[in-house]
Amino acid sequence: MGLETSCLVQPGAPRHQIGGYTSTGCFVPGNSCMGPGSACMNRQDARNVKNGEARAGARGHGPLLESLTLRPLPTGPGPFCGPDRGVTLEAKYASSEEACKAAKKFAVSGDAQQALVAYSNALELDENNPCVCDDFGQFLLAHGQLAGAEYLFTRAVSLDPQNAQYCYRKGVVLQQQRQLKQAVEAFTAALALKPQFLGALFNLGVVHRELGQVTVAAEQFNRLLQLNSEDPCALAMLGECQAEMGDLESAVRSLEGAVRLDPENRSAVKDLMRLRQQIGRV
Repeated sequence: MGLETSCLVQPGAPRHQIGGYTSTGCFVPGNSCMGPGSACMNRQDARNVKNGEARAGARGHGPLLESLTLRPLPTGPGPFCGPDRGVTLEAKYASSEEACKAAKKFAVSGDAQQALVAYSNALELDENNPCVCDDFGQFLLAHGQLAGAEYLFTRAVSLDPQNAQYCYRKGVVLQQQRQLKQAVEAFTAALALKPQFLGALFNLGVVHRELGQVTVAAEQFNRLLQLNSEDPCALAMLGECQAEMGDLESAVRSLEGAVRLDPENRSAVKDLMRLRQQIGRV
């Protein structure tokens, strides 16, 4: 099993905040993967949750779901895209693969509404295709449509339970909805299938920390760092856990590593200075 290596980094992403893992489980430096459909929260987001504050507003994606309402989630044996569940879509594509390909082009060009129509067509054509469910789910997750994304990722997992990515993305949307115990189960399932899944390790650590299980969270960040010792995000989170556990010397070392790898991370620099003062190492 190889490590996750490929990712798409958005140009011009600010580096003053620490990075995270995308919905495909790869690390993105800076703050480029943070948003309504991101795979994880950055350190300030984690602090906001800890303090009971709401997350920052979502980045604008233009009008979405305004003229086309997503069908209600299925509650009975009927098909997800049956006419009783909302608008009836005109069959515009010959196959679900063709519809998904068109949807991705629309999404890249910024036409979210047409992308939604194309993805809905893909699902109507082949609702039992886990790839279609996963692709559509990622689109909805990226646009903050969490209930629909959860349904689609759950369906993808049920159709292909041996796919670690589907389990991971199910965990991502559960984490976004603050269903933390269920998110732990999903990330654990992903790691059972792919033990070196860095994104699942990181997010599992974040969720355990949010649950107040700081020691368990630190274990996940340590596991990640054994696979990738140059991950500033994991080093910073580990440092915060170590500080909470009272191991200030180790916390300083972890934060020093995070700052060395990402010197523009002001939050880590601030934490490091505070801890150095606390233990008399100014």
